[in-house]
Amino acid sequence: MKIRITTQKKFNSSSIAITICFMIIYSLFIVGFNQTSIQADDVQTTNVAIEESSVKTTTKVSLTKPKIEVKKRYEKHVKISWKKVENAKYYIVYRAKKNKYIKIKETKKTSFVDKKAKKRKTYKYKVAAAAKVSGVEYKSKDSNVEKVYVRPKKPLTVICGECFVEGMGLYAKSHVPNNYRLVYKVGISTYGLLNTNYINYKGMTLTAVERIAYYRPDRVIFLDGMNEAGNWNTNSTINNYKKMIQLLKKANPNVEIVLLALPPVAANHVSGFAGNKNINHYNKAYKYLADHTENVYYYSGYRKLITDKNGYLKSYANGGDGGHWSYQATVDVVNDIKKYSNKLTKGK
Repeated sequence: MKIRITTQKKFNSSSIAITICFMIIYSLFIVGFNQTSIQADDVQTTNVAIEESSVKTTTKVSLTKPKIEVKKRYEKHVKISWKKVENAKYYIVYRAKKNKYIKIKETKKTSFVDKKAKKRKTYKYKVAAAAKVSGVEYKSKDSNVEKVYVRPKKPLTVICGECFVEGMGLYAKSHVPNNYRLVYKVGISTYGLLNTNYINYKGMTLTAVERIAYYRPDRVIFLDGMNEAGNWNTNSTINNYKKMIQLLKKANPNVEIVLLALPPVAANHVSGFAGNKNINHYNKAYKYLADHTENVYYYSGYRKLITDKNGYLKSYANGGDGGHWSYQATVDVVNDIKKYSNKLTKGK
């Protein structure tokens, strides 16, 4: 009996010891496994966080710089526009009076109207495309700069010339707006406008161009050259116009000059007028001068009102000698010139 009991106790003690060792080893294994799993999960999460952070900090928005264009340039209505820029969410408009640019507008549109632009002032405009990603603003390079002289809504306008302008004063005065002035002399040439002193002003005797310069006009509309068109060579007339333009720009560097095309004559015009062939030749020279001179325009649209299908002066417009205009034709031309001038004011 004693031997059995002793043997049993030894066996039980050994089993217990083995069991305890096993449990300890198992516990250590489980704890180690769990710790290893946690550490692995932490590393993965960190990697994700790093990757996400990397994406945020390295994201870039590609924005090309806009190209702006002036559409309107009169007081309280300077309009600039541009094409849509890919990836842009909005656009930033800058304006400068001299060289200091100030942000004046953020817009989602592809155009902007400056309603605070003052007449006879010069401004510079530029635009940048922009977008925000995760609170970070990205901007394109600035666009081209557009320098804009702001026209008055009602520019001080002088119409200058020979007998046709005199007719405007005689027959169509009620159709001439208050912001217009008429300077004329019957039979005067471009040389005479430039060199003949015939206008009395404040104790001075001035040429037509000198008198116009004292007005400091925003726009001068010339209708002259009929008395010279009999000579095929246009050089003298064109040189006279160049000198007049130069003098007027000294008085006002922003003055706009309009050269009106010479009108047609009737088929049975008197001998004192040049023929339509010569007149059309001069008009081509006027147009060429305007096309190659800054702030100089050529307008021939009024001729449609008084020209028949054969290119001659319409019978209703014939004042009697085949060259001068009737009362109604004079009124029609004045009204058409006003429309053209208004269109020019509100155009580019």
